[in-house]
This record gives sequence, structure tokens and C-alpha cells, in this order.
Amino acid sequence: MPRIVDHEERRAEVAAAVWRIVSRDGLEAATVRRVAAETGMSTSVVSHYFAGKDDLLRLAFRIVVDRGRDRAIADSAGGGRTRALLVTALPVDTERRAEARVWFAFLGLAVSRPDLARDQRRAYTAWRRAVAAALRAEGLPEGRDAQTEAAGLIALVDGLTVQATFAPDRMTAARQLALLDERLAELGVG
Repeated sequence: MPRIVDHEERRAEVAAAVWRIVSRDGLEAATVRRVAAETGMSTSVVSHYFAGKDDLLRLAFRIVVDRGRDRAIADSAGGGRTRALLVTALPVDTERRAEARVWFAFLGLAVSRPDLARDQRRAYTAWRRAVAAALRAEGLPEGRDAQTEAAGLIALVDGLTVQATFAPDRMTAARQLALLDERLAELGVG
């Protein structure tokens, strides 16, 4: 009797393997062959679910976006949605440092790849809209444009993330949060 395959479970196994490889060895290491070896599946099985390396890269990027979104939703349950949407991307712990490495590696590839750049733009657009909506909901002071402030806050987070990635001893988690909180306080939100 043929074995019944749970396709969603298989995709989840492949996704977990992609994440392990990317967070451990970088985006370049996420090949169909490496993912197959990591899962114990054949390359033809992995290829059945993902057309090639670009699909695997998109999957790793999607995992980062989804984790950040889910974490921001959970963290903002008690209020402070703007802060939660921004803190989720700061590399303040091991998991977020791995996510930051994937985010910036994907960004580097997207610079010269229009298809990947489109995915990156969509993620930034969605993030900017969510932050702007949270700023409006939290009572951004009159005369402040929510879209402009959201773009500035995201740029701050990106800059802090770069600094924390390359100089973690100087840009500690506490320092990152203090700088973000200082800016949020200036805006009267958070």
C-alpha cells in the first residue's frame, strides 16, 4: 500500500531545513541539494515543492517576515503596537540576530535581482503601512505625517540593526532599545 504523504508537513520540514541552513551557513548555502541532505529527502522531492534556489531564498525571507509579524502581534497585545512593530526587527536576541542576517543577505541579493527586489519592496511597504497605522492609532501629534515618521523609524531600526550586526559590543540590545524608545518618546507614542 503506498504511503500517504502530507504535503503541508513536507513543506514545513523543508522550510525548517531551509531556516537551519540559512541561519547557520547563509543564504548562499540554501541549495536544493543541501536542503535535501538536511531533510533526508531526495533532491527530486525537494524540487517537487520548490522550483529551485530562488524559491528557497524566498521561503527563508518569508519566514523572517512571518516571524516578525507574529512576534509583533503577540508583543503588542498589551498596547504599544508601534514599538512592537519596530522592536521585532532589532537583533536583541539570538533568534532576531539570525533573522537580521537573513534579511540583510536577502537585501543584498535583491539589489541586483528584480524579482527578489519586488519581494523586499512588498515587505518594506507592508511594514511601513503597519507602523504608520499604529502611529495614527496611538495619537501621533498633529502636524506629523504618519507615513514620513514610519519611514524614519524603519530607517532608524535598519541602521541600528546594521550597527548591532557588525559591532554588537557597542550596539547592545539595551542600547538599541534605548535609542528606539528615545525617538518614540520624542514622537509621543510607543
